[in-house]
Parts: sequence; structure tokens; C-alpha cells
Amino acid sequence: MEAQKAFLKGDFQEASLQYQLLGKQSFFTPSEVTLNFAHSLFEQKDTLAARKKYAQLVSLKEPNLASTTYSQLGIIFCYERDTVRALALFKEALILRPDNDIARYNYELLKKQYHAEKNKQEEKPKADKKPQNPPPNQQQQNSEVAEDNSQKELLKTLKNYGLTLEKAKTILDGMKNDEIQYIQKRNNLVKSRESRITQNW
Repeated sequence: MEAQKAFLKGDFQEASLQYQLLGKQSFFTPSEVTLNFAHSLFEQKDTLAARKKYAQLVSLKEPNLASTTYSQLGIIFCYERDTVRALALFKEALILRPDNDIARYNYELLKKQYHAEKNKQEEKPKADKKPQNPPPNQQQQNSEVAEDNSQKELLKTLKNYGLTLEKAKTILDGMKNDEIQYIQKRNNLVKSRESRITQNW
């Protein structure tokens, strides 16, 4: 058979052509012929056409051919980066024929890679989490540090105007006292207004 000769020689383009002609000439195409036709298409990297041919053989009752078919489909889905489906196909190939070394090797290798990738994806959201707010004590410490830093900056500025450290501190304290008095006066004024409004009402 010309198709078989071309296939064994590695001339997969010629083999595909001969298998195609053979399929058109006969009413019944043996499973082995369809499988070799699919292999020839696969070797030419025509994975879409190869997948269609392999798909015709998945319901075979003969375990060796069916196992090979599932294994080849698994490889095609690996190329298409459909890891979940590829794993399922390799597993099915092993159920049909446990001594299918190609299916076993691909299944174990892909499973390791899949779990490693899955673990990476699970760890990524944890790393992306926003940092939590510090506890109240820590917030208070941060606030005190910020206030202390602002006071230091103000003292430094006053010293730049030729004031001594003591004089600068005195002015700073005076500013604080003025601010406190202003707040107290403002509060008293607001209360007084509220009292008047209540009386008028």
C-alpha cells in the first residue's frame, strides 16, 4: 500500500494524500488507516485536521487503538494550552491501557506543571492584598512621630530667622496657647448663639 510505504518513510505529506484517496475509494475505512492518516496530519502540524480524524476513533472498543487516540488528542490539547482537557485525555488513555508509557509520562509531567502553576495563581492574590491598617497603638505612635517631626521642622524654621532654641520654643508654645484660646472662644461663641436661638424659639 502506497500510503503505508510513505508513512513508514516519513513522507507524511504523501502519506496524507494517499490515505485521503484510499478513504474516498472505499466504503469502509479500517481504524488503523484512519489512525495513520491522523498521525500523518499531526506530523505535518495540521493539528486541527488531525484532531478531527482522531475524534472519529474515540469510541473504538479496541483498547490499544483507543488509548493511542486519547493520548494523541491529549498532546494536541497540550499544544493548545488546554491543560485540564489534556490531563483528562491522558488519564482516559491510561485507563484503557495502563502500559501506555507515552500517556503516563505526559500525564505525570503535565500534572506536576499544572499543580505548580495553580499554586502560583493561588499565592498571587495573597501577595496582592492591601496592607492592613496598623493597630490603634501603632497609629497613635505614628501620629506622635509625625507631630514631633512637624515641631522639629517649625523649630528649625524659626532658628533660621536668628532665634535661639529657647526663644523658638517659647514662640511655639505661645502659638499653641493662642490657638487653644481661639478654639475655646469659638466654642463659647457657638454655644452662646445656640442659646439665643433656643430662647428666641
